[in-house]
Amino acid sequence: MNNSYITILIESLEKKSEILDKVIETDAEQTAIISAEEPDMEALSKNMDVIEELALELEKLDDGFESVYEKVREELLGNKEAYREEIKRMQQLITEVTEKSVKVQTTEARNKNKVVQMFKNERRKLGARRQSARVLNDYKYMVNGLDKQLEPYFLDSKK
Repeated sequence: MNNSYITILIESLEKKSEILDKVIETDAEQTAIISAEEPDMEALSKNMDVIEELALELEKLDDGFESVYEKVREELLGNKEAYREEIKRMQQLITEVTEKSVKVQTTEARNKNKVVQMFKNERRKLGARRQSARVLNDYKYMVNGLDKQLEPYFLDSKK
């Protein structure tokens, strides 16, 4: 078997690890954005775009890794001793990538909950503003309407 396939697998895992480091860094920025007193929605949007791009890169790497691995799987499993160092390196990288993936998933879940709560709070504030405006309008209508209703009139009680 050609060692270039194994090199491709190792390089793919290393690249995946690097991208996951970028995702972890971007997630930390996202946490800072949404934890701010007044979150910058434009910065949050840009941050989410960056994370989406990184996720697409990870998906491409996964697809490429899977297709190359399928080509060399039988050879690697059949000659474990000949490829012992390469297999050991891949196992280390897979462990590293898995740990980083779990960290990313945890942070993403925490950030998602914060964003959902942030939007609920904003919706509640907006609802309170609408309610205040509605009460104010009702008050104005009532005051303006009372002026017209308080015109003097006589009630004839003799009938």
